[in-house]
Amino acid sequence: MSRYWVEVSIVYNKKSFPCLDLEDIISSKLWDINSSGVAIDSSSNYVRITGYFPLDALFYKKLEELQLSLGEYILSGLKFSFNISEESEWQKLSKFEPFQIGKFFVIPDENSYELQNGSIPIFIKPGMAFGTGLHPTTRMCIKLLETLPLEGKLGIDVGTGSGILAICMLKLGCISVIGIDNDLVAISDARENAIKSGVGDRLDLRLGDLLNDYNGEKVDVITANLLPQLMPPLFAKASSVLNPNGYLIASGFSENEDGEVIELARSFNFSLKNRLVEEGWSALLFVYDTP
Repeated sequence: MSRYWVEVSIVYNKKSFPCLDLEDIISSKLWDINSSGVAIDSSSNYVRITGYFPLDALFYKKLEELQLSLGEYILSGLKFSFNISEESEWQKLSKFEPFQIGKFFVIPDENSYELQNGSIPIFIKPGMAFGTGLHPTTRMCIKLLETLPLEGKLGIDVGTGSGILAICMLKLGCISVIGIDNDLVAISDARENAIKSGVGDRLDLRLGDLLNDYNGEKVDVITANLLPQLMPPLFAKASSVLNPNGYLIASGFSENEDGEVIELARSFNFSLKNRLVEEGWSALLFVYDTP
């Protein structure tokens, strides 16, 4: 059965907001309510910013939250428009060009690419699952992974989405990684991406809710690119899942919110080792200090 998706477009005239970086404000609001992607067209005086959402029971709550958060700008000329598409139609529009992130060259089509010198290719299907590598939080998580000694390690990617972080962990030396997500579409996409990237036999994909259902052996590294409200239950469980001196990479929140995440982590015996900030977003690398 086809799923339906809603494109929520927000249009405004630059001249109406001369002193505001409204493009950044609106984009951040869309990511905050878990848009599956954000597209920006600012080629004229009128800026169009579009977010993409599944048409499900949560959509109208997200829309209400978005409109309330932008209410003061609506009075000054901010306009909303909506377009509903079947998933197959949306996927045709969600293509992206190959691009570099650190050591990795992210490619949408395994049959058509020119590999950069020394780059590690990974294949990510253009589609619905979050995490093609285009968002700053994903890019920063990958950059932090590249700083870690992952050879022979075990990992878990919480909220795996497209599987990009799990695939990167495996390419950087992990012998096995578990990818957890509560979305069957994401699990399917991640499996396809892992197979095309040559690591399908080492990525164990599981349907689950954060780390709540995990009771396997302890691991050496956890990645979690999630909404900020999911950090408390994540850290509460992560301390029992990581080996001593294991690593946890957390992102999905703004640089203004990361102070709360750092304090939360400390309460569970995690110490901050590295912090990256890009386009107003933050990614944090923690080490687990056993009590």
